[in-house]
Amino acid sequence: MPSLRSAQELTGEVRRIRERARSLSGFWISEFAAAIEALEWTLGKRDKPPSEDIGTPAGEHGKIAERLLEAVAKESKEAKKPSKPMKLVKPTKPAKQSKR
Repeated sequence: MPSLRSAQELTGEVRRIRERARSLSGFWISEFAAAIEALEWTLGKRDKPPSEDIGTPAGEHGKIAERLLEAVAKESKEAKKPSKPMKLVKPTKPAKQSKR
């Protein structure tokens, strides 16, 4: 019989899924949203089980997907911001060495 996970482990997994969603393309958003919804339902944060909620208008699955899309868009916007150009350092003339 498989062991049950603690609430702390499930919460950590939800956090890792959200972080992973920011690094992948939007193609995976629906899968991430479904995984998060299932874990949050297990934690008691959702009233309806995922089997009843997925595909319903204004369901939690869709809301989670929207938030993930916003996070991905924000992440990509931050990644595209140009950084400040580096200052060019002018080469200095080497010190003259005295002849002995």
